[in-house]
Amino acid sequence: MRVLQLAKRSVTLLAVLSLALAGCSGDSGPDVPFNPAGTSADLEAVNAAYGSSAFVSFSSLSYLFDGVFTGSPLISSSVAAIDLKARGAGGMRAGAIRSAKRLASILSAGRNKTWSASSAGVPISASIPAEVSGKTYEYSGGTYVPTDRPGAPSNGVRFLLYAVDPVTFQPVEPLVETGYVDITDLSGGNTQSVRLEVVSGDITYVEYTVAANTTTGTITVIGFVSDGSHQANLNISATVSANGLTLAYGVVVPQRDVSIALRLTATDFDVESGTIDIVISMSGPNGTVSMTGQFTATGATLTVRTGGATFATITVTGTGEPLITGADGQPITDEDAAALLAIFDLTSQAFGSFDQLLTPVSFFLDAAA
Repeated sequence: MRVLQLAKRSVTLLAVLSLALAGCSGDSGPDVPFNPAGTSADLEAVNAAYGSSAFVSFSSLSYLFDGVFTGSPLISSSVAAIDLKARGAGGMRAGAIRSAKRLASILSAGRNKTWSASSAGVPISASIPAEVSGKTYEYSGGTYVPTDRPGAPSNGVRFLLYAVDPVTFQPVEPLVETGYVDITDLSGGNTQSVRLEVVSGDITYVEYTVAANTTTGTITVIGFVSDGSHQANLNISATVSANGLTLAYGVVVPQRDVSIALRLTATDFDVESGTIDIVISMSGPNGTVSMTGQFTATGATLTVRTGGATFATITVTGTGEPLITGADGQPITDEDAAALLAIFDLTSQAFGSFDQLLTPVSFFLDAAA
């Protein structure tokens, strides 16, 4: 379930992270034996959905969108410090705190919004300044600037996309326009809702809707990412409360009959005694793998089950690398370890992944009226 490569610029990592963005389905059950090579291949195959040049351009440039409204990119204040590779308890807690603050900000701002109707009777959020609504923006000198080009949604904005250098992830010079991103505000009543679409050559490669319900304190993300052949169907739900945060998300890839469901429940995570409970399950033609456990201030222990039986234990101490041992306490094969580690990494990268999904649409969600 990986999402936008703002901090580390890794398309492959982004794709793997995004696996955690949809509901689990198609459980293969205990009768299908665990195939570590096949499981690793399934994880790698999902990356294909995020391999299009349109997605690379989008994930490389989306951190600049917020600067159109605020004067400076959002990454400068909240995303640059994200370490998507952090596996330690400290990194997990930092991610939970960051996500909780972002959710609280969005939901708090939403409670103060007012709504007006356009001449066509369509609700328009007061968070969209009249001078930018319906505008198309192009890249120039490291930022986005308005143009007179038509095509943008009347109650949103359009950002043009460009070919990017595969090393620097910056637009190549001279600029080569490859597509666009439309962000449309669908808000009304107690719900703030934004749709984002990435289009190149008349093909939609990314589409998802983010909705923030100020009554329930929940933000959802539903949509898909595709390379034209492989499609990852995304579904995420995040709920913040006075003392905790719950993330439930995953992805379903019909072409592989693979699904991953991940649930993280952080309680009192801003104090040393806080914990983060983890439940993750990956199901498909190569078996079902589940992991359950808890992160504390000092580390984590997860129990791994395959085929309905305990298969291994994953232990993390401090900032060290995870230690994976078999059910009998003995080492497992390198192939088994690689597959389990790839699934485990989804848990440590989840909060950063969620933040990155919200980044391109943050202004529309948390700008007060």
